[in-house]
Amino acid sequence: MRRTRRPLMVAGFLGAAAWCATVDIRAVDHDLAKDLRERYEGRTLRLRVDLRSATTASEPNRITLDGMGYGRETAPVLFYRLEAVWVERVTSEGGARLSLTIYRSQDEALRMRAVSIPSAVTGNPAGANTMGAYARGGSTSVFVELRAGKKDPEAQRRETDALMASLFYLEGEPARSDLEAFVLEHRSWSVSRLSSITGLKPDEVRALTTAPSTEPVAPPPATPPATPP
Repeated sequence: MRRTRRPLMVAGFLGAAAWCATVDIRAVDHDLAKDLRERYEGRTLRLRVDLRSATTASEPNRITLDGMGYGRETAPVLFYRLEAVWVERVTSEGGARLSLTIYRSQDEALRMRAVSIPSAVTGNPAGANTMGAYARGGSTSVFVELRAGKKDPEAQRRETDALMASLFYLEGEPARSDLEAFVLEHRSWSVSRLSSITGLKPDEVRALTTAPSTEPVAPPPATPPATPP
């Protein structure tokens, strides 16, 4: 029995060690995760990209060095680029992945959390679930997925800084051309909403949305040359 169990124990130990080594390589550096929480949790930041609802998606929004991705491309946009959002918390999701929980504002985060708490009053078993779904529908998450492993914390830090800078306006403000492009793209929205998101004055927004389109007219397709007989 001893001869049989010892190889199994050794094999199990080596397997566990290998698993731990793999997890350690792909994990987020502890000091980096702590620093990110201190830098970004509880802040209002302006988005550079659209964030979609993750309520019915297989995974939430995710950002990598390859760009922005969505769990379901047809999910509705919950927060549009240029909007200011509240970063509620930053957590490690295992592997080289961080998760940002985002609300429209701090006040809305407080209201949503209060609504999602199951009520002590009985009588409507579906009531708490409905309220919880409403709370989740008012917030979304973003996975920040890193390529660098834990054994290279400086590379992880540089990569995280680049990804966060591509997700939010961390320094400076959007260019005037970006604001105008957003207004023209969403010209069917109300002037007040466009003014609130972009920061442009209502008169400026109105002038943009009522101005005639200056987009060049596409030329007709070229007629292919006749084939000689």
